[in-house]
Amino acid sequence: MGRRDGSATKIPINQYRKQIGRHDYKKAQPILRSTKEKANFRRSGTSKMVRAG
Repeated sequence: MGRRDGSATKIPINQYRKQIGRHDYKKAQPILRSTKEKANFRRSGTSKMVRAG
């Protein structure tokens, strides 16, 4: 049986912050994707349909 590394044990508040960060990232992904698509559409000047978000 090996010893536990001191850095392996996590402080609960850091776990909470990490969980919130993951949630915010996942929530923002569709918004970021649609923004990038709109920017590419404007930049390219093509008549490609942009998905409504």
